[in-house]
Amino acid sequence: MKIKSVSEKTIAVIYGGKSCEHEISVITACLAKGYFRGRVLSVYFDRDNRAFLVGNDWTPARHVREKLTAPVVFLNGESAIGVLKRGRLTKLHVDAAVNCCHGLNGEDGCIAALCRMSSIPLVGSDVESSAVAMDKILTKTVLRQYGFPTVRGKDVSALGEEDILREAKDMRFPLIVKPALLGSSIGVGVAHSQEELLSALQTAFKYCPKVLMEEALTDFTELNCAAMRVDGKVETSSVDRPLTANELLTFRDKYIENNAQNSAHSDVSEDVRKEVSRLTAEIYIKLGFGGVIRVDYLYDNATSKLYVNEINSTPGSLAFGLWEGRYSRTRYGEALVDQAVADYRELQSYTYTFESGVLNGACGVKKK
Repeated sequence: MKIKSVSEKTIAVIYGGKSCEHEISVITACLAKGYFRGRVLSVYFDRDNRAFLVGNDWTPARHVREKLTAPVVFLNGESAIGVLKRGRLTKLHVDAAVNCCHGLNGEDGCIAALCRMSSIPLVGSDVESSAVAMDKILTKTVLRQYGFPTVRGKDVSALGEEDILREAKDMRFPLIVKPALLGSSIGVGVAHSQEELLSALQTAFKYCPKVLMEEALTDFTELNCAAMRVDGKVETSSVDRPLTANELLTFRDKYIENNAQNSAHSDVSEDVRKEVSRLTAEIYIKLGFGGVIRVDYLYDNATSKLYVNEINSTPGSLAFGLWEGRYSRTRYGEALVDQAVADYRELQSYTYTFESGVLNGACGVKKK
């Protein structure tokens, strides 16, 4: 079989979806489309999870005002999508798909499952690892199981108000309250008292049925590091240090005001940065991630302890900013696609049939 060159491949960039992070997903996709050579198909899921083929030249704003006229269906087992236009279904082969969805109905394993059923290689993590990373409570549980350091926290999803306040007495204020199934700092609040805690919980439960309550560090440095596999080997990016004047990075900091601020603390040591890189690679391998991920850390300046905070299986802009200087945009995209295709081929090498004879009345199965 002839192996296609990069310029011959058809890449479907999948984004949008029914999620609080819908708009951020659109921005990620509009940037990511420039990473991939060959034929790019822009597959946009609207806020009701209906898929459409749109123009590669669409700006983020055009997704708000333009009419969606070309519905898309994923064709199970065919490595293709179908595009309906003027009453006619056109089948388009897809060599690889890129998951640019953030949040629920995309980053949580839904797009991975859709591509798996459609026999399409995926730039992104598989169903299982995506689901773990999406759920902050499950993430913390799995990380602890593997021995990774995390800040003390409690799952308060099934607790009533009195029980939560009782649990809070066993913890140290300030506390951070997080919707467990959201990202981009949406619905996250900091509480310095019981009254603030109840208000933060009300906000969090508005967005999500699962809520995590954590002890907040008051003197810390936030660090980010990305990981991906290139030619089968895990590589880690540079270590980034996002800054803010607030107690934690907010949605407004990240996407609206770009509130980078100077910190009163000197930069962390090279040893800490090396440990961040080491942990990031280990997390990528042990939790079975694919594509590119970004791991966020908290370094406690008072105790010199490093904690894993969150894992993003679909990081904003596919975390390219952490790799600049090492890869050009198109080389970055090429590396991601090559690894996705290699992973798919390995997955296909396993046996998916088991002839038991049960359907032929064997093995003691009686006919009625």
